[in-house]
Amino acid sequence: MHHLQEGNYRELARILSEWVAPHAPDWTDANADPGITLLELLAFVTESLVANGAAIPERGRLGAARLARSALVLAGEKGHAQGGALARNRYFSGRLLSAEDFQLEQDYVRRRLRRHNHELHGEGIVRGLQVSVRPIGGGPGEQVVVQPGFAIAPDGEEIEVRSEASASLPETASHLSVTLSHAERMTCPVPAPDDEQVQFTRVEEIFALHVETTCGRNGIVLARLIRTAAGWEVDPAPSVPRVRCGGD
Repeated sequence: MHHLQEGNYRELARILSEWVAPHAPDWTDANADPGITLLELLAFVTESLVANGAAIPERGRLGAARLARSALVLAGEKGHAQGGALARNRYFSGRLLSAEDFQLEQDYVRRRLRRHNHELHGEGIVRGLQVSVRPIGGGPGEQVVVQPGFAIAPDGEEIEVRSEASASLPETASHLSVTLSHAERMTCPVPAPDDEQVQFTRVEEIFALHVETTCGRNGIVLARLIRTAAGWEVDPAPSVPRVRCGGD
């Protein structure tokens, strides 16, 4: 890289702008454009780091590197939102991989799987997930019970229920929707010595069962419940969506 003389950060900003333009055509050359402002800021910071690299302690250089990687991640997310194109890692000898690179590898595979499910199978139940209403054992009230099964959410995410699931039912509403959605939770915490915080090493894919008067979540409506004089019952009228290629 050529040595940057004092005040040349605008030239670097111009070069960065020309490089970004094909990937983000919505950016303009106007000074008020936030993209141009961001590039000029990054160019200024880069020039400062190059000029004062010897005086920056090791901890500062590591912090700057983490900041740069975060900026690249944000730029990648913007690219996905605008173009919708999948991006994967390109490996070559001597390349240093970061946590963001490995995350990109996972995201690439997961996005392809969601796209496959959405385009080829649609959304709905693959198997199981029958819904019933039962009294709560050992106490008053009723509960909705969902049998084990498998479904594909509207965004292509897979939802698996491996054992019987249940949720309590209220006594005030007249109509309810039983919705199943994909969920995640962090597990296996370990100490992180760099920032003296706890980090989780696993992401467990689970499901969430919602019983609500409205169904505005990105999930599958398994059933609708109606309240009668005898209690809650499963409404037999609404049809439950099923995937195009699958069965019980």
